[in-house]
Amino acid sequence: MIQVQGFQPDTELFSSLEGHLPQYEGLFCPVFRGVYGIAAFLKKGIKVLDSGDITIARGDWDREHPDKDHDRKIMWMRLSANGKDFLLVNGHLTHRPEGKEDSEKRIAQSQTIIDFLKTSDLPKILVGDFNLMPHTQSIKMIEDAGMINLIKKYDIKSTRTELYKKQWKFADYIFVSPDIKINNFKVLPDIVSDHSPLFLDFEVV
Repeated sequence: MIQVQGFQPDTELFSSLEGHLPQYEGLFCPVFRGVYGIAAFLKKGIKVLDSGDITIARGDWDREHPDKDHDRKIMWMRLSANGKDFLLVNGHLTHRPEGKEDSEKRIAQSQTIIDFLKTSDLPKILVGDFNLMPHTQSIKMIEDAGMINLIKKYDIKSTRTELYKKQWKFADYIFVSPDIKINNFKVLPDIVSDHSPLFLDFEVV
């Protein structure tokens, strides 16, 4: 686990959340040392047909201090709900060392995601902390691949809460394929971290 002075990471966070969400099935994708990663909690009744993960970037920008970063992954889930199958992809993308702008690694990262999305004909939802500004080529590539950027479509001005003190207030995105019908999309006001929760009510066409 990456250490920050004065901060003790919660290595039991996933199991703790499972205890608070008994009506949901938790899926965990370990990324670093088996205890740090990304997760999804699916309401019971949503069937998991298949799932897996793909490494999309290496945490190798500082070779002298490898604990400063870790590899990045997307976790994917082929799901079925209300008689409709769809693909849900969740990710936490790299932010080092370029901040939230393009880099060779980030272009390659977006291409890896696009290549994976192309392997499935199912309706698709791509979500996560992209650590990217909306104007970047890395984001445009995903749009050009046919995914609708809901942050752009709904003219969202920030995906950060008041806990985030830096200038550039974008990080999180939801993209959908055209065969996902959007009933409602919004940024919720709840403050649970420096990231704002994103709410999506949708149907599979």
